[in-house]
Amino acid sequence: MTGNFDWESAIAQNETIQGARQRALKVLQPSEADLQHGLELHADAVVCDSFGFLPNVWTDELVEQMAELHDRHVGAKEAHYRNINLRSEAPLHNEAAAREYLTAVKAAGITAIVQTAAEGKTRELDIKRMAVFHGVCQTFDGEMFMGAWADHAQKAKAEGRTCVYLSVNGPPCPGAMHDADEELGWLQTWHHLGVRLMHMTYNRRNVVGDGCMEDRDGGISVFGRELIAELNRIGIVVDTAHSGPQTTLDAAHLSQKPMVASHSGCRALSDHPRMKTDEAIRAIADTGGLIGMCVIPGFLGRSTDLNALLDHIDHAVQLVGPDHVAIGTDVCYVPGWPEGLKGYPGARWSSQWWGAWKPEYKSAPSDEHQGGSLSWTNWPLYTVGLVSRGYSDDDIRKIIGGNILRVIAANEREDLARV
Repeated sequence: MTGNFDWESAIAQNETIQGARQRALKVLQPSEADLQHGLELHADAVVCDSFGFLPNVWTDELVEQMAELHDRHVGAKEAHYRNINLRSEAPLHNEAAAREYLTAVKAAGITAIVQTAAEGKTRELDIKRMAVFHGVCQTFDGEMFMGAWADHAQKAKAEGRTCVYLSVNGPPCPGAMHDADEELGWLQTWHHLGVRLMHMTYNRRNVVGDGCMEDRDGGISVFGRELIAELNRIGIVVDTAHSGPQTTLDAAHLSQKPMVASHSGCRALSDHPRMKTDEAIRAIADTGGLIGMCVIPGFLGRSTDLNALLDHIDHAVQLVGPDHVAIGTDVCYVPGWPEGLKGYPGARWSSQWWGAWKPEYKSAPSDEHQGGSLSWTNWPLYTVGLVSRGYSDDDIRKIIGGNILRVIAANEREDLARV
């Protein structure tokens, strides 16, 4: 399927992708010179999303499967988990869906992505989710592969493929804390499965520390100190994107390797718990790490469009320099909600409880990240925006991929017999 397929024509004919690009161009209003240079720079660079999602696409078969679950009275919770895996696997069994999936990847122009692969709720669920992405890479092996080393991104660039690194939203320590060695031993298993970044927490408190939605800002636990030391030892990057302020500061103090907040933003520009204070950004940068800017409108605030993303990048660069800033979109390509999909009106989704989102932080309605200027497939126009803001080519290359790959490399074990 992929050998002689005309991806440029597919991109040009995709209304979702083209509509989003027009929205971004309207926001940016770049000069012709900046537009041309930005697109050429993006095409030449090694681009890595420091935290994102590979595309989601729908098929008629998937809609029918979800309708069958609904009609069989499968509960909302079970349907939610089945839906996640079915949507990720749909392109593997449908050629049209596979082409749309890969067209979106080609449109984004990414060389690599840190793919969120698991939520950190249970080990069983996490393994199932990680297995899905291994399956995607195995099936689409002509176009993508699972990355183990930072320099695999360079390999991907040379081969015209996409390198996928895995991230999880929490450590595989769900609470049965009978033995620390047993719990910490799972970290090595996760590393073997391709995990290269790990959240200390999601939004709630866990055995490691406090999430950003907790009222009490308790910081890293005693066990969390052991966990960070083990992550440093085996080569997984410490990530505090969803962690509370003190947990972030504690992690920065404890980590002996560069750490990240892979998909966040600047609290100075948007008073949202998922954003990081200037103090936290400086602490992360002091480890040699970085803050990745997400593209979620309600988190970014301000104009809630592509200019808002660039504003956050500007603030962080002015604060800690271009070596410590990246883009971690936290979104994916979604072509739209299919007709005929049966829902669960009034269902209390477990993901809503898991996120602990407070009413005062409920995002205002916005389509800027789905079909708008912040759409995932607009990655080339993120680069154009940086050109328009006056960044040098070298600094842009760092922000759009070089920095996160440097951090992954700095966390790699030196005692592995790589051949």
